[in-house]
Amino acid sequence: MAGDRITLSRSRDVLENLGTFIAGKFKMYKRKQKASSKYWCVVPGCKSDSRKKDKTDKYPWMENVTFIPFPTKLKNPRLRSKWIEMIRRPLDYEPLKHHRVCSRHFKEESNKRDYAVPELFPWNNYGEDISTRSSNSILKRCLDKSDSAAESTTDTPQLERTDVDADHSYSRVSLVTDHTEADETSNACTQTDLTFVDLSNVLLENEQLKKKLEDKDTLFKDIFVEKVTKSDESIRRFTGLPNLEVFNFVKDTAIDLGSKMKYWTGSDSTEEKRYQSQGDKPGPSRKLSMSDELIMTLVRFRLALPVYVMAQLFGVSGSRVSSVFTTWMFCLFHIFKGLIIWPSRELIKKFMPSSFLRTFPRTRAIIDCSEIFIQRPRNPSTNARTYSTYKSHNTVKFLVSITPTGAFNFISEVWGGNTSDRHITMHSGFLELVSPGDEIMADRGFTIRDLLTERKAYLTIPPFTRKCKWGKGRYLSVKEIRKTRQIANLRIHVERAIQRLKTFKLISQTIPWNMKSLIHPMVVVAAFFCNLQKPLVKKN
Repeated sequence: MAGDRITLSRSRDVLENLGTFIAGKFKMYKRKQKASSKYWCVVPGCKSDSRKKDKTDKYPWMENVTFIPFPTKLKNPRLRSKWIEMIRRPLDYEPLKHHRVCSRHFKEESNKRDYAVPELFPWNNYGEDISTRSSNSILKRCLDKSDSAAESTTDTPQLERTDVDADHSYSRVSLVTDHTEADETSNACTQTDLTFVDLSNVLLENEQLKKKLEDKDTLFKDIFVEKVTKSDESIRRFTGLPNLEVFNFVKDTAIDLGSKMKYWTGSDSTEEKRYQSQGDKPGPSRKLSMSDELIMTLVRFRLALPVYVMAQLFGVSGSRVSSVFTTWMFCLFHIFKGLIIWPSRELIKKFMPSSFLRTFPRTRAIIDCSEIFIQRPRNPSTNARTYSTYKSHNTVKFLVSITPTGAFNFISEVWGGNTSDRHITMHSGFLELVSPGDEIMADRGFTIRDLLTERKAYLTIPPFTRKCKWGKGRYLSVKEIRKTRQIANLRIHVERAIQRLKTFKLISQTIPWNMKSLIHPMVVVAAFFCNLQKPLVKKN
């Protein structure tokens, strides 16, 4: 047993000595490797190199320079990106193992910290000289010229004093002239130094402008967007919004609330899925900014430009235009549908136009139905439900209601063009908004007097003609004719409101069948945009 203990003790000592020897060799190897490592600063214009530290007689400014490695992607990706941005390298720049940023670009109080960021560069007017040898030699020549000019300035007056009396005025003029020449030489030297300091900044800006000019799609898109947003008139004609102030309100609201929306890619994209609650939008990176996408949507909605034209204007594919338009239209619909409100009776009375006060002062709303042409469906039953005998075309139909001032206060869902006005009024939810004592103005086709009577409300429609007692034909009394004219003069405002609604060209033309789900959102968004314009009927 004692022999075994001695053997184990000797083995342990041998292993400890071997471990110490290996550790020492490893430290020596790392020290040599570190001493032989070559690093250089990757800041544009900086010539700091670790090999110059051994030649301090030639490069005295390298004596106290250290080389700081880039933050790692794993531990601090944001700081790494910040470094790359500050040194003006491309965003996809990947530092190599020998790439460093020297301590000359850090402030003294921050270069020891883990979160330090390089801040001192030629392009931000950093005063320390980190230029190349050629610029130093130029500066040296400038200084030599300045010294020689100063010497000549000192010597010249002495020569003049030997020949000319110092009391003469032109001797003093000569002295001033020499000093001026020296100052001009010094100023020229300073200007040359400043030019070299700013040269990298100018070159970088030049490269960026060249890239922008080469990317014709982006350039064309930027020019078009600038034209759309340059004035109130251009905004009104391109988007239908009244002015730039209203456009900025719509843009800021939509971008703020729609920053994390998922883009439409088909019917499957409507399924509920779990995404991250923080960070950028899910899916591929954005090719257009949200502002550009919103402008694309508004311009297409207002002018009904073909998908191909929009794709050429914004430098994207046609499928991308369709995806962006559908996504943003649903987004605008969900944001602004709650802003088409049913005003209280007090508000209606407060802003009641004088034309209503004289004849029908209790009017709460004016209603009518409008139709939009659609592509003929292939399904026979759907074709029958959407065919309108009044328009002799396949249509969708919806109920609109406006206040006496002409603002939209109700938009129903869309129905087939074969649906009656009474059926839409009964099932659209409009009757739930009517209060006792309200007067609803409508056309003769709205046979809803019994429905309003149940809610103790009144229907104002033009009188029906009666059969003549003295022969064939029908007639109206003088009083009824006068009432018909009064109602027609006021009910025309709902026709004007619908006409304003259809200034958004996409809902005034035949809509493809594959866009049927967009019709109601487009009508609601158009109604909200119309409410942002001036009132149709003035109060006085």
